[in-house]
Amino acid sequence: MDTHRHLEKDVPKNREVLPMDSSVFNPYHNPNEVRKFNIQRSQLLIDDEVELGSGNFGCVKKGTLKTDSGQYDVAIKVLKSDNEKLVQEEMMREAEIMHQLSNPFIVRMLGLCKAESLMLVMEMASAGPLNKFLSNNKDTVTVEDIVNLMHQVSMGMKYLEEKNFVHRDLAARNVLLVDQQYAKISDFGLSKALGADDNYYKARTAGKWPLKWYAPECINFHKFSSKSDVWSFGITMWEAFSYGGKPYKKMKGPEVIRFIDSGNRMECPPACPERMYAVMKECWTYKHEDRPDFKKVSESMQSYHYSISNKAKLEGAAAAAEPI
Repeated sequence: MDTHRHLEKDVPKNREVLPMDSSVFNPYHNPNEVRKFNIQRSQLLIDDEVELGSGNFGCVKKGTLKTDSGQYDVAIKVLKSDNEKLVQEEMMREAEIMHQLSNPFIVRMLGLCKAESLMLVMEMASAGPLNKFLSNNKDTVTVEDIVNLMHQVSMGMKYLEEKNFVHRDLAARNVLLVDQQYAKISDFGLSKALGADDNYYKARTAGKWPLKWYAPECINFHKFSSKSDVWSFGITMWEAFSYGGKPYKKMKGPEVIRFIDSGNRMECPPACPERMYAVMKECWTYKHEDRPDFKKVSESMQSYHYSISNKAKLEGAAAAAEPI
């Protein structure tokens, strides 16, 4: 496979090809060969020994999908058999949402299998959640790696924004890694598709919400938009540059709300470049109408990412040219 086939047409000719410019992001050469909305139970091998995660809905198992074009490692979201109709409907909704999305920085849904349980079959991102990966690999992950990963997340979110999708649960725990260089946004359980003219989704009930990731308008008015996802992206950036740190430390939800309303924001993580902290603070603009959108955020991430990769390239060339 040609790892340098560009995904983005506008890669400047004068810079090195970055990992994210390559086709490696999609483990399935042609996702449409693999994606079938209904997957037969006979096509799935489930590894009962390996549980990748669990939640109220059930658990995520490691598995293999057998297709005409080969076998693929997959993640299988298995619904608990005793779950009521409501959860089943929610999972079907997640499946429908994910089936409409096709982007290298978003976990692809490969299909649905109705067998002993309802199963959502997704592509595998085997290095796991970003927060855990960073806290376990502090010595080997560089700040440039984190810039690269967060740039990818910003592009996945820009795609969702263009599609009028609101994620509503963007956090480092929901960014999965294929490896140290490749990130994919996952967990669309809370996502809502918005109508073309409807910039907001208004939640009817507060429920169990991840308040520390939520913008003021989500908490105060239950209003969600791509702009509230931008706020969450800022928190996710903070988690990433803190190598999996916990936002707002031991503060409880109401304390966080008071902290933000008073004009306070989290401080710059020790390893975080100043320009990346500036992007975070822009994401934490109190009024949603003054907050940047993902188009602007991804442009900021891109220009910084390209500038540091060019700098590293120039420094490498200079070092190579020095006489020994």
